Amino acid sequence: MIDPETREVRQRLVLQKGRVLRWRFRVRNKRIDWLEKRKRDTRESRFDTRRSPFRWKKLHPRNISAIYLLVLIVLGFAIWIPDLWVVWNTHRFYLNNEAIRAIVAIGLIVPLSAGVFDLSIGGVISASAVTTAWAIEMQMWPWPVGILLGVLVALAAGAINGFLIVKIKIDSFIATLGMSSVLIAYGIYLARGRSIIIKSAEFKELTGLAAFGFKWTFVYLLILVLVVWYVMEHTATGRYLFARGGNREAARLAGVQVDRYLVGALLVSSLTAGLGGVLFASNFSSVQASAGPPYLLPSFAAAFFGATQFKNRFNAMGTLLAVFVMASGVKGFQLLGLGGSGWLDDLFFGLALVLAVGFSTFRKKIYGGQRRWWHKEESGPDRFLGRLLRWGKPRTEASVKNAEEWWFDPEDREGHHLDPPTD
Repeated sequence: MIDPETREVRQRLVLQKGRVLRWRFRVRNKRIDWLEKRKRDTRESRFDTRRSPFRWKKLHPRNISAIYLLVLIVLGFAIWIPDLWVVWNTHRFYLNNEAIRAIVAIGLIVPLSAGVFDLSIGGVISASAVTTAWAIEMQMWPWPVGILLGVLVALAAGAINGFLIVKIKIDSFIATLGMSSVLIAYGIYLARGRSIIIKSAEFKELTGLAAFGFKWTFVYLLILVLVVWYVMEHTATGRYLFARGGNREAARLAGVQVDRYLVGALLVSSLTAGLGGVLFASNFSSVQASAGPPYLLPSFAAAFFGATQFKNRFNAMGTLLAVFVMASGVKGFQLLGLGGSGWLDDLFFGLALVLAVGFSTFRKKIYGGQRRWWHKEESGPDRFLGRLLRWGKPRTEASVKNAEEWWFDPEDREGHHLDPPTD
């Protein structure tokens, strides 16, 4: 900072390893004048738009709204139907039942992070389940061979999707939707239009009880979540996937093999859907070609709802949380006597998908678009609920004046800072 009267340097920024030191989102200044060092300047950096510590920002409903929603659901049904809801078997039941759906949703976030849709997961589930059941019961082959064939069918579907999108240049929405229809037709032909009953006890034990009343499907889900979370958040592969989904051309110019990562993402999605089909055949013992499509809408709803949690992008932990939040809501209303015919599931998941996409679009428009004069604290948790709880540091007159100088720039030619209205 330069003194306007003497034109002497009063402050300078401290650099360490090429970065400006920050503490609680404020630029730390090192005073040259040691007398002035004793007088703490309350003026904040003109580049500061966040007024509260990081730990409070993480608790904002904008970031973890699903957790607050889950708490409201649990408390609401505990007061409404305590005899049926406050029972461990109730929660254990829907956690086990939603494990397969969560596995499919976790795999779906990989191609979505790469910027493509995979609508073939319903057909992959059907084809994989029918192929496994056909090999075990109709061909009398060992159950490991049946699982291998089911997984190979899923990988073949993912490879075909990648070929159609990368080489033929067909839109991912159209290519995967058509592939889903082809796979369902394949399942109907292989099963001869009827259900296949699996009698193999060893195959059924794959989804049997593991510990504390949880099935092995829930254990498989936890392992998959940890693997996907680590790869997406802590490896270069995850960064390349997000780079491809954010800007394909920029990622290509940066040296990323965008086509390879796209094909790999589709293979991962098909593989997890195929594993979901195998687990479905083992869990329900009765397989038909129409088993897969009901998993499509809930998986997309969970993926997009989970993208609004924690990271503001597709992530494994948010998707897992979204699946069980929606499952708990559906289960609670079913215990009340609603949705006996199955309509509640479609209604709940459809609304979740629309609201998740709408909320994400709204956030990008407000917090990622043009900065307007009435959003001076656009990223601080002292808005909405934070104002009620009085989160963040109280603003001084100097900080208010500083924020006004930052947010209103009359020389801005790009229109990022708009003039406040004059009455």
